[in-house]
Amino acid sequence: MTSAEPLVYYPAYCFYLSPTINRWCPLRATDIHGLECRPGFEADDVFFSLNHPIRWVRIVGVVVAIDEFYGHRVYTVDDSTGRCIECSKDIPKPIDSGQQDGAGSEPTKDTPTPAPEPDPLSDIDVGMTVEVKGSTKLFRGQKQIKIQKLQRIRSTNQEVQFWNKIRDFREEVLGRPWVLEKKEIRRCKKQHMADVDAEEKKRKKRKENGYTLEKTIPSREQMTKDGDTKNKLAKQQAMIKSGARQSYSEGQYDALGL
Repeated sequence: MTSAEPLVYYPAYCFYLSPTINRWCPLRATDIHGLECRPGFEADDVFFSLNHPIRWVRIVGVVVAIDEFYGHRVYTVDDSTGRCIECSKDIPKPIDSGQQDGAGSEPTKDTPTPAPEPDPLSDIDVGMTVEVKGSTKLFRGQKQIKIQKLQRIRSTNQEVQFWNKIRDFREEVLGRPWVLEKKEIRRCKKQHMADVDAEEKKRKKRKENGYTLEKTIPSREQMTKDGDTKNKLAKQQAMIKSGARQSYSEGQYDALGL
């Protein structure tokens, strides 16, 4: 593929052949902000560098801010590339004693106080150099990292090694488009269609087995429900007959002027 040719974005069923999709991609914060969103992949949180699909990223930088919210925490990381990146992590929610004991109930001396869940990142503070691994996502139109792992970087040598990984990754992978041969695409599509057909057959089989079981072995609730339905129908029919006879009699009286 030459530079003049347009990029080819392959279907998702080809992604497993990509050198980036199932890899912790070492990137800069400015690289992550520059990843492209493509229609049809928003729900999967897949973004693109050229035509390389990227889901998992890793960065190294200094924590410059920590913001606490209900149920999650946001670490703002600066890697000195001109832009910071927000990294979010779900944290244990505070336990409401009222909800724990039940609505309207008062705690007693014998009621044990629930212990709060441990904070997995309690040792991370502003000013620390950290490595973040996680998935990319959009939050209010801005790229974020959903943290899978966050750990401290304790030496300058580790930082230098990471920057070298970024350089090599850009030169060896991201520096050129991802190219597949047509026969590889056909093979991926054939395998994808086979998987879809197999899943559809399994779904139909589960549905048929469930329907057969429900039809042959009615539950006690179903039998009770059927009996109630028959009784209602009988009452409705009796009321209809009675109403018809009454309407017929009233019609006769009206015709006679009585």
